[in-house]
Amino acid sequence: MMDAFGIEAPAVLNNYALNLEGMLDSAVAWGNQAANTIQGYAEFSVNEHQENLAYNEILTNPDVLSDYTLKFFGPEGPYPVYENEQQLETPGYRTQPVAYEQGEFPAPPSAAAAQQPENFWGSFKDMMDRDPQNAWRVINQAQPQVLASKLFVME
Repeated sequence: MMDAFGIEAPAVLNNYALNLEGMLDSAVAWGNQAANTIQGYAEFSVNEHQENLAYNEILTNPDVLSDYTLKFFGPEGPYPVYENEQQLETPGYRTQPVAYEQGEFPAPPSAAAAQQPENFWGSFKDMMDRDPQNAWRVINQAQPQVLASKLFVME
């Protein structure tokens, strides 16, 4: 064998066997991980299917829906409904009304004082010169007759 392949043949063969064994080990580990993932998805799918069947049963069978609703709004349910005053005094349930406090709100802004047409158009021109993208705010504060007089003059 050494005559045919040389002195390094056993080392090359050993290295090849080690690489092949490592690749086989990684393939087995990947397969085990994939099997565990698929098993988890299968369990999730079965649980979701059973839950969907239960919801379907509740929504399509009136007797089951009635029982579920009575239990949900019953004394042990999350939203109990009381039939009389004696049940209202059951320990563990709050019977006092909750007082909600509202904070103080700021006063609404007051309307701007009315301007004369010549003062309005002067302030509008100043705003257009200084800050043209916010000039619409000055127009919004104008009274209708101020704009109407300007349109009349323009025609």
